[in-house]
Amino acid sequence: MDLLEQWPINVQQFLIKSYGKPTFINKLNGIKAEGGCYRVEFHSFSAIVKQMTRPQEYLFYNKCSQKLHKYIPFLYWSYKDDRNFWIVIEDIPYALPKERWKADEKVLEVLFHFHAEMWNKSLPIENCYIPKWDNRMTEAVLELFTELIGNQIGSILFELQEESKQLFKPYCWINADTNPTNWGVRKDGTVVLFDWERISYGSPAIDLSITMPGLGTLDNSLERLITQRYLQMWSNISLDFPFSEQELLRQIKLAKVWSVVEFLDNNGDMLDYDALQLLLTELAENIKSI
Repeated sequence: MDLLEQWPINVQQFLIKSYGKPTFINKLNGIKAEGGCYRVEFHSFSAIVKQMTRPQEYLFYNKCSQKLHKYIPFLYWSYKDDRNFWIVIEDIPYALPKERWKADEKVLEVLFHFHAEMWNKSLPIENCYIPKWDNRMTEAVLELFTELIGNQIGSILFELQEESKQLFKPYCWINADTNPTNWGVRKDGTVVLFDWERISYGSPAIDLSITMPGLGTLDNSLERLITQRYLQMWSNISLDFPFSEQELLRQIKLAKVWSVVEFLDNNGDMLDYDALQLLLTELAENIKSI
C-alpha cells in the first residue's frame, strides 16, 4: 500500500471506493509517459493507472474516447491536480502476439476505421504533438554516420525530407505511435490500441508504417501487403481515398524512414554502441533502396 499512499487522495479514494483495497500494484516498464504507468490489481479486477505531467492523453480520453471506444481502452475515471494528470483505464489482458506483428488484418481494420471515421475532422486537443522533419533533424542523424556513409546517403536523405511534407498534411487523425507493443487483445479477441500521447493529424501512412517491426522490408513485400489490405477496406465505403496503391506504398516507406530519423534525433545518444550501429546500418540500406 506504500505506493498507493503516494498518490493524490482523490485517486486513492476512487480506487478504494470503486474496487476495494488493491492487492498488488506493479509499475509497468517501457512506458514513455513522464510520471508512471501502473497495473493495479484487486480481488477480482484490475485496472491501469497512468500518471502524466503533460495533458495530451488525459485530454484525448476525456474529449475523444467516446468516438473511438471500440478501439481503445475504456476510461473509468480521470483526475488532474496542480502538477499531474491521471487516468484510470481498462487493463487489456493480452499483448498482441509476435506472429501478428506484420500486416495483421485486425490491426489494419482498427486503423482503417479510426482513419475513416476521423477523416477531415477537427481534433479537439490544443498543443497536440506535431510530426515534422526539418533540416536540423536530418543533420543531427547524418552526424551519427561515418563520414563515408554520410556522404553516400546525405543528398538522398535531404530529398526524402523534402518529400516527407506530404506525410504531415492534416488528412485525418493519427495515433503516431502504432508500434506492435502498443497493441493489446481483449478476452473476446478485440484488438485495442493504447498509448495516445502523440495523437495528431497526418497521413494514414504514418500509422501504417509504424506498425511494421524494424525498418520494414527492402523488397517492399510487407509494405505492399499492408497497402493492399488497407486499401481493400477503403474500397468498401463511399469515402474516396486520395492515394493509389503505389502512392500509399511510397508514403509508407517514406514514413518509416521519418520515424527512424525522429527516433534517432530524440534517442540516438542514449543507445548503446552496438544497437546504434545496427540501426544506422539498416537505415542506410533502407534509404538506398527507396
